[in-house]
Amino acid sequence: MGTCPVRFEFHCGEEEFKYIHNILRSIVAARVQMAQDAGYSNHFVKALQPIMKEHEVICLAISDAHCENCGSPRTTVLQTPMSWLHKVDDPFVVVWVNSVCEKGEYKNQIHQEMQDMIAEFVGDIPGGRVSRPTICLEVIFCKVCGEIEAIKRCGRCRVVGYCGKEYQKADWEMYKKICVSKSGPSS
Repeated sequence: MGTCPVRFEFHCGEEEFKYIHNILRSIVAARVQMAQDAGYSNHFVKALQPIMKEHEVICLAISDAHCENCGSPRTTVLQTPMSWLHKVDDPFVVVWVNSVCEKGEYKNQIHQEMQDMIAEFVGDIPGGRVSRPTICLEVIFCKVCGEIEAIKRCGRCRVVGYCGKEYQKADWEMYKKICVSKSGPSS
């Protein structure tokens, strides 16, 4: 299988940097209908994961040193890719980078904000100059082992994911303290 060059734009607050990476042509040339297929999404995530990992150091270096929600010292960054791989003449991926602290509730809040932004963005853009992306998804890793395949999101918050029930059960005692229902906190 051949590859083709794809532009990657990493947006870290006010800073932005761009790289070109070769991606499998089968992922780039995918029709919009294919982009909704779970198998395609897995290939997409597998292609993007090493690229995002490769640039994580620079994301950390140029991102805000404080959590975007609470101002505490940042411990990591969340990377959320949006794909315009259907644009054959100029395929590109935008990666939104958010600074987060170790406090799980703030990390969850940023996850939910990114999911809401993605949901709004994929809506119709009447008269807009920018076409909708083919894939807008947050790359979800198993919260326990880091695996990316067969991830199921938490049924309550829809923010974190696990690759198996055994990991979800093992993590629940700690995670339930910060897990918040997508519809809001329960009383």
